Amino acid sequence: MKTIAGLTSILICLGAASAARAQPGPEERRERQEEHERRQERRDEHAVRKEERREMMHETHPGPMYRARMAPPEMRHEVRPRAPSPRHVWIGGYWGWEGGRHVWIGGRWEMPPRPGQIWIEGRWVREGGEWVFTPGYWSSPAAPPPPQPVYAPPPEVSVTMAPPPTRAEVAPPQPGPGNFWVEGSWHWDGRQHVWMPGHWEAQRPGWVWVPAHWERGPHQWRYRPGHWRAQ
Repeated sequence: MKTIAGLTSILICLGAASAARAQPGPEERRERQEEHERRQERRDEHAVRKEERREMMHETHPGPMYRARMAPPEMRHEVRPRAPSPRHVWIGGYWGWEGGRHVWIGGRWEMPPRPGQIWIEGRWVREGGEWVFTPGYWSSPAAPPPPQPVYAPPPEVSVTMAPPPTRAEVAPPQPGPGNFWVEGSWHWDGRQHVWMPGHWEAQRPGWVWVPAHWERGPHQWRYRPGHWRAQ
């Protein structure tokens, strides 16, 4: 019995010593913590470099460019909904190109990828007999200002049918102090006159709005669409 009791005591002592050796000491715990922090710093640096490369590529290559022989229609007036937060930035609507025709892409609120970034609006530019669209993209405030968008008057239309009398319209409440009312007018859709109701349009610094109007000629009526003109 004494022999068994002695062996049991020895086994218990060995187990306790082994457990004591398994527990890391203060120095080993500190080294493990430092190694964990170094690994976390390397992961954070890698994520930052990856994000910077992504943003640099996004600024340099904002997206696919469109080419079209048709001039984009007049810009539509949009009523902005309430911003989800003060940090959101309004991305204005624009005319895209899909399926061989211009397609309106509505505006929206978006969060900048990084704090302080600004949104560079997309634009249509006339180049070599074609219209080229450069999509909008996010950029840092230190980036050079984008070139002024180029707007050319839409093509004129000549028809033999006189337009109907102008309709009387009641303008809705002004959405803001920087907006002006564009009166409705008769357009030509290729077969008949179609009334396009008036709308509120936002002012654009450096540009003036030329209203749409019909001019009577010796044998035809000529329609000049409304458009922006540089001051």
